[in-house]
Amino acid sequence: MSITVVNSVAQLNSLTTNPAAVSVIDFHAVWCGPCKAIAPVYQKLAGQYAGRVQFLKVDVDQVPDVAQKFNVKAMPTFAVLRGSAKVDEMAGANPAGLSALIAKHAPAAGAGASASGSGSQDKGLEGFVSLNSEIDQSQVHCLNESAEHPLKDMLRGGDDKWLESDADEQLLLHIPIQQSIKLRALRFTTNSSHAKHAPRTIKVYVNNPGVDFDAAEGGGAEAAQEIVLDEEQARGKKVVELRFVRFQNVKHLSIFVADNQSGGDEDVTRIDSLELVGLAVEGTNMSDLKKLEDE
Repeated sequence: MSITVVNSVAQLNSLTTNPAAVSVIDFHAVWCGPCKAIAPVYQKLAGQYAGRVQFLKVDVDQVPDVAQKFNVKAMPTFAVLRGSAKVDEMAGANPAGLSALIAKHAPAAGAGASASGSGSQDKGLEGFVSLNSEIDQSQVHCLNESAEHPLKDMLRGGDDKWLESDADEQLLLHIPIQQSIKLRALRFTTNSSHAKHAPRTIKVYVNNPGVDFDAAEGGGAEAAQEIVLDEEQARGKKVVELRFVRFQNVKHLSIFVADNQSGGDEDVTRIDSLELVGLAVEGTNMSDLKKLEDE
């Protein structure tokens, strides 16, 4: 998703007319070193939350009226709006803090930009939020993925991006997390026109980045949970709830997809999106801070 540069108060007003939509504004300046350092993080989050959060940028020197409207006193400052009203803000170049700020207010995947509250809206998941911003997308990988439709593309999002298996219906997703999370649920989505290709039986492993197909199939690695997805769960209409007590300190998530909804008739498994739902464990992403200090 592109980031919209705001050049006037009038333009900002026109972009924030929907009272339920969530927007984030990056108040920055060309002379501000920390602003430049955190810009790639902001860009990455814009892609991660495409279609759910509107990302805006305001140069405080070029558009002082907008900066004054929100009483901006330091750069960078990130303001969160619901409609045209500011509901939260954060000052400073803190990647972990920025990720947490946006995750706090972003509608869950599938809820769209018109979600009326923050976090997941599924029954029983009140107070939990999407944690996809905590995924270390540079390190994710998937065994038996199609070269044309890999896991990394699927996580970036978009109608033309999905994860697809290669030689047979099995997949083994390895998802490193930037900082520890408490995982409450997963949401798999597969387009209804490919319902037979949606995942069915999955095993979920916590903090076991070395698990391979042999260990997953033969039981050489102990799964935190094994689940058979029904049709609604496979299409994203309903989340896959996890045994929360087993997912309290997740730093690496592995998901083994054993088969798909076709019952053996289709060799290809397809996942259009995957959402992690839970809570971030309080802490600081030291690797991101180090990158900023090195700038």
